[in-house]
Amino acid sequence: MFFNFVGMLSGLIIALANIFDSGFHGFMRWIMITCGLLMFISHLKLALDKKKNGVINRDK
Repeated sequence: MFFNFVGMLSGLIIALANIFDSGFHGFMRWIMITCGLLMFISHLKLALDKKKNGVINRDK
């Protein structure tokens, strides 16, 4: 669970760093932003699925 939050944080940092102060220009900048956001979203989905499964298992 901890690594999902670390993955979310690193994806968000990559995306925000490239939005506000990017060392890349043009198309590569948007690739870095997209990859950072995809990383953030995928780890968020994993964390929410684990939390949902924990609640379901606890209710049984």
